[in-house]
Amino acid sequence: MADFRQTFLPCLNSSWTEEQCTRLNMVAGWKVAVYVVLPLMLLCIAIALLCIYLKRRRLRQYTSMKARGPVTISPSRTSIKSHQSSSESSGTPLAEEFWVPVLKPGGGEAGSAVELVGSQVQPFSRRRPSMSARLENSSFDPNSEMYKRLEMMKTKEPTIEYAGELHFALHYNKDMGILTIRLIQARDLQPREFSGTADPYFKISVLPDEPRTLQSKIHRKTLDPEFEEKFAFEIPPTDLPNRTIRFLLFDYDQFSRDECVGQVLLPLENVDLSERVELWKMIESYKIRTPEKKPDLGDLLMTASYLPTAERLTIVILKARGLENTPHNKRPDPYVKVSILYAGKRLKKKKTSTRHSTTNPVYNEALVFDVGREFMDHVYIELVIVHENRFGQNQGMGKVVLSAESEGEELEHWKSLAASRKGTARWHCLQPLQPD
Repeated sequence: MADFRQTFLPCLNSSWTEEQCTRLNMVAGWKVAVYVVLPLMLLCIAIALLCIYLKRRRLRQYTSMKARGPVTISPSRTSIKSHQSSSESSGTPLAEEFWVPVLKPGGGEAGSAVELVGSQVQPFSRRRPSMSARLENSSFDPNSEMYKRLEMMKTKEPTIEYAGELHFALHYNKDMGILTIRLIQARDLQPREFSGTADPYFKISVLPDEPRTLQSKIHRKTLDPEFEEKFAFEIPPTDLPNRTIRFLLFDYDQFSRDECVGQVLLPLENVDLSERVELWKMIESYKIRTPEKKPDLGDLLMTASYLPTAERLTIVILKARGLENTPHNKRPDPYVKVSILYAGKRLKKKKTSTRHSTTNPVYNEALVFDVGREFMDHVYIELVIVHENRFGQNQGMGKVVLSAESEGEELEHWKSLAASRKGTARWHCLQPLQPD
């Protein structure tokens, strides 16, 4: 025990206590560990970084070689001396003899070759882009299928606007003369402009002699409705080839008339009904055939009703859509001003509240006017959408006029106002204001 203390704890021979010597030896052990372990750790980190660098370098070389195209290694190594003539002609001195892969121009049947020559050989020749490569005229055949397709595309009529797809099935019973149409589903329907969804349903009829039109259920807020409904039409077998099934796609609107947005026409002369048939057909966008240019000022949805016994005219402003921004490219603060005109004079006027910073305002406000029956046939109902300017004069954005002298949709609305006490909501295109 004394020899051990003399050897490993020499400090005990001095005035130090055993506890102080123990602490001193522990500190010395930690210093040894730090001086030995820390360099080893740094060495390992350096080796790892070097490996990563070499790996990335090889990856870059491989990527560059791959970008230059497929190459093959020449089986025979050519000494640097075999390339002295090319280097002398280019003025590039050659260094000591060692092997570096260089692209060999020309190539053989196996493709381009790579030779192993000195490091200071001529640089790679620039590759010719594929589009500017030399092409033989004999490789072009003007009668090939590709050029035929191009000519068909040039002479092809304008494509029909896509409005979705319809899945349905047909079954014809010859003994009973009944055609059963099973409406299965629709998909990829087009949403409304401002809600991003739709409330679709179909009206089905058989043209040209079938007077009945059958309607499916309305599916709320979906662009991929599943119907699973059946409709039956009585058609004699002799008339079957002359009939055409028409599917009309409607979008339900609780405030106005439903809008027809698509159609599918299927002539039965092209369909084999000897057995059950299941089809997918594209829904074509349905548009009004009369060429009517729609202004870009926006639309107004409103309803009007007149009660003769009370001599009361009620105008309900529901909403507007697609209004223009202000001249400063900011969203407007619109309100609707309704005026009753007679013989060029403004008899009464009222306005809705203002909606701020919106191009699609929603009002749902009713404006009531007292109009005598003797004046009702000669009045003009003028609705003007006005932008409320906080710092200057208010700006008119567009108007709608209902009267007996109106045209188009406005005239139809005026006739329905006189024929029925119930108001019908309709969309009207805003017309430009007349300059004062």
